[in-house]
Amino acid sequence: MEKILSEKLAVLQRQLEMTQQAIPPMKEMTNTWASLQKLPENMQALQEGLENLRVSTKEDLQMLRVELKGGFFIEQCYKVDVTLNADTAHPRLEVSEDGKSVTDTGVIRQVPSKEERFDSHTFLLAKEGYASGRQYWEVDVGRRRNWILGVASESVARKGTMTLSPENGFWVIGLADGEEYWAHTDPWTPLTLSGRPEKIGIFLNISANTLSFYNAKKKTALYTFTSIGGSKQERKFIPFFSTGSSGSVHDTEPLKIVQEFDDDD
Repeated sequence: MEKILSEKLAVLQRQLEMTQQAIPPMKEMTNTWASLQKLPENMQALQEGLENLRVSTKEDLQMLRVELKGGFFIEQCYKVDVTLNADTAHPRLEVSEDGKSVTDTGVIRQVPSKEERFDSHTFLLAKEGYASGRQYWEVDVGRRRNWILGVASESVARKGTMTLSPENGFWVIGLADGEEYWAHTDPWTPLTLSGRPEKIGIFLNISANTLSFYNAKKKTALYTFTSIGGSKQERKFIPFFSTGSSGSVHDTEPLKIVQEFDDDD
């Protein structure tokens, strides 16, 4: 009996100690009461924080939702609405009324003389220019045998003959005579492609100082220019388009700005 009572006493003693430890001192009780009074305010702040986190997470997921094969990413959230600038188009080029496609007519048309118009090469620019951030657009090249795409510095020469190269303010790739793909570096860099892309994705990442090209259908990388624009602090890049060399076989198929992206993986 004495042993049993001793064991019960020991259990009661432990329970008492646990209870004493669980009861905070009076000062702590006061702080606890003050905290309880602020609980509704804190709950509201917590709910607002959770909502902000939810919105931020949703945006981040949207930015990363399109994963390219081979580890590349194109954030379709960075899609921009590109419109061709007819005032920059060489006289052979005819821009559609909506500014979303350009056709090489094969003849020199009568067009207004413009300071910004290219007069010696079948080039043209978009209306939009970008000085910061990230931008993505796609161009449908179809079955054309000749095309050149990329970006140009806002300050590029428009008159007379010129060479497409980063040194002259052009960061572009293209197809020549339906056979050879080139990055217009100095000297040119030949590109080895699997198949013949019909839609070219262009990702201008001014934050990272890069310009990347993709086969938009297969979601594979074609080429990336690094250190675009050098170390210039003030710069603006404009989407660039060309139907290719005027001496090439004449293509009648237009270059078209893609307005709705393919959802095919």
